[in-house]
Amino acid sequence: MRIIFLLFSFFLLTSLNSFAQNESAPKDSVFGGNEKLKVGYAGSEPFVMHGEKEEGIVIDIWKEIAFGLNRNYNFIEYKSVADGIKAIDKKELDILIGPITINSSRAALANFSQPFYNTELAILAPVVETTFWDKIKPFLSTTFIYAVLGLLVILSIVGFLFWVIEGRKYPEDYGEGVVKGTASGVWLAVVTMTTVGYGDVAPRTTGGRFLLGSWMIISLILATSFVAGIATTFSQTSSDDKTITNLSKLEDKKVAVPNYKKIIDKVRDVQGTPIPVGDVSEGYQMLMDKKVDALIYDEIPLQYVFADDKKDDFVLSKKRIEPQYYGFLFPVGSKLKRQVDLQIIRLQETQEITHIVEDWINRN
Repeated sequence: MRIIFLLFSFFLLTSLNSFAQNESAPKDSVFGGNEKLKVGYAGSEPFVMHGEKEEGIVIDIWKEIAFGLNRNYNFIEYKSVADGIKAIDKKELDILIGPITINSSRAALANFSQPFYNTELAILAPVVETTFWDKIKPFLSTTFIYAVLGLLVILSIVGFLFWVIEGRKYPEDYGEGVVKGTASGVWLAVVTMTTVGYGDVAPRTTGGRFLLGSWMIISLILATSFVAGIATTFSQTSSDDKTITNLSKLEDKKVAVPNYKKIIDKVRDVQGTPIPVGDVSEGYQMLMDKKVDALIYDEIPLQYVFADDKKDDFVLSKKRIEPQYYGFLFPVGSKLKRQVDLQIIRLQETQEITHIVEDWINRN
């Protein structure tokens, strides 16, 4: 009986000691707590690869962070960033990772980390080949025709003035009659304007010389303006001018865009038609199927999905349309945020994040 009592006392003391140690140990130590972190992830490729195992840019970045913090964790996948933000708001996660754009509406629901990557939006559009009709069409425009007709009228007026001042006194130089005299005057005006100066006709009177001197100055301005207009017309027919490379060329175009109000408004401001898409793959497929004229999306996902065999037919333009800053999300008041921030800064200083991003882009 005494032996049983001693054994019972030993087990009782052991249990009490173990309970006291568990109570005194921190349950959520930042540098190695006993509980596993609940890490949600969502986003587009290559930041998040939706497959059988957890892969992607942010997955690799998080593994580096978790190693630095000496923390264990469990991954939880979400179909969209919006679903992950709801889980953070309900405090169902310790952290949500992904290409999560930092903005005020999201910051009102949760705490953002230090930005781990800065990027920008880019435009992907097909290269538009210029046809023969496209090349001559500007020269048949009303503006160009009016300019040519205006120049002919001015030359006719100057030619007539030359005949009035010079031709009637020297018909041997200008010809008999109004028609021949005016035609010779137009010839003199053209020769002077083009600075050819054949010398077959020259003014002899003071009035004629004054008129010719005035015409030299006026024609210099007219010729310069006319040549500039022709050069502009030629530039408008080039293939680069037809291809969508910036926002100003989105007028009357259908454009696949991320579901961000700011980007949608930018496209509408230039009279384009924005079509929101869930991810870059959806927008890219719409572009390949010719359902949209261009795709605007974050630069890195666009570079990843842009196939090498399409690079002769499409152009990817980086015009700093809208800078994007990616961060991770924490529930309000999370003690984990500061330590993750320090790890992000460490990875940025060592260029580790840049190496991870470049590695994933090169894989495609």
